[in-house]
Amino acid sequence: MFRDSSPENRAKNLKILFLALSFYFVFAVSNVSYLLPLYYADIGYDAKTAGWLVSVFYLASVTSRLFLANAVTSFGFRNIFLVAGVLSVVSSVGIAVSGLAFWPALLFRVTLGVCAALFQIGLATYQAVAFKENERGNAFSLIMAGGLAPMMTAVPLADWLLHHGFSKLYILLPLALSVGAACITPAIPGLKETKLASINGQKSVNPLLGVAACWRLPFFRLALFSMLLFTMIDATCAFMSPMTNSFGLMASYFLSFNAIVGVCIRLFFGKLLDRFPRWLLSTPILLLMSALLFLATISPTEKRLIILGLCFGVGMGFGFPLNLALVSDAVTYELQPYAVAVSWFVMGLNFALIPMLMGWLSNLTGPVVAFRCISGFIFIGSVFLGFLWFRRWKARKNGDFLLSE
Repeated sequence: MFRDSSPENRAKNLKILFLALSFYFVFAVSNVSYLLPLYYADIGYDAKTAGWLVSVFYLASVTSRLFLANAVTSFGFRNIFLVAGVLSVVSSVGIAVSGLAFWPALLFRVTLGVCAALFQIGLATYQAVAFKENERGNAFSLIMAGGLAPMMTAVPLADWLLHHGFSKLYILLPLALSVGAACITPAIPGLKETKLASINGQKSVNPLLGVAACWRLPFFRLALFSMLLFTMIDATCAFMSPMTNSFGLMASYFLSFNAIVGVCIRLFFGKLLDRFPRWLLSTPILLLMSALLFLATISPTEKRLIILGLCFGVGMGFGFPLNLALVSDAVTYELQPYAVAVSWFVMGLNFALIPMLMGWLSNLTGPVVAFRCISGFIFIGSVFLGFLWFRRWKARKNGDFLLSE
């Protein structure tokens, strides 16, 4: 895509660049929060309270996502990004100064979660309507390279700060990243010209009716199940630090090398997602990633975590843009905002529930066994998804495999 210097492709490339930077800052705010349990433990919170402060961010994001399709349609992309930017900066300041004041910290974490949802639904909807179906695989891969880059930059920095006693500097990272998101997202090319209500030729509808229209499409249901399993893997991986700490190791050995490979895959091999049926790739990727997470719990060493992280990065590199594209492929143009909203709702639900589930299981069995239980469950679910894909393909009608009911 970047080799074509025509005006049309230069415009596409500029959109990809700004979207990649936007996802970098938005995801980085969330990613550095994965280490919040270590920060809160350092300043005096117990594990249960810290778990709530981490999870409430994702709970707030989840509860607002289903209704944000209409917000984007009604107010426009740029206005949504301006509001989210200002509120995220204010919330990050509030979290940094709250210290051991639980209720203010909780309130600001909730507000930051809503801001993250505004950013994510707005960005994901815009990229879904900005690129054609035969461009989505490569475009989404390049854009999501920016979304994965925080794992090899911001997260290792945050991990280093916490492990070297610089907790006060660590808690300022979300503020710096929120400022970046607030500056970049409103500057994405084409935001003012893209008005979903006028393009669709209709007013906003009840978001639940939009979701119901998506749900009636069998391919969408399978794409959503694939997204559910992938984000369970992502959330489990993100909160692996208690498991690695049980062996005296840092999670960044796994996470950073996963991110390096993932970014390389998205930058240089994203076109593969446009050359093969995307639904056919989803199950093998999920099986690979869940198996690698399970293996990470078996006598890990620094070298072993690095090797497993490198292999895991192949799945992460292809998996997220693949599942985003699958969801967009499954619905018609007018349903894109609602398909995006419900898929990101599923993402947020996993990131809200997995840390609580991990904490509950860890209290019963220890963090290592808890990690094995969750990764094993995902592996079984991935096998079942493969069966459903095959059954759907075998029973397909003569019409469109994707959109036929």
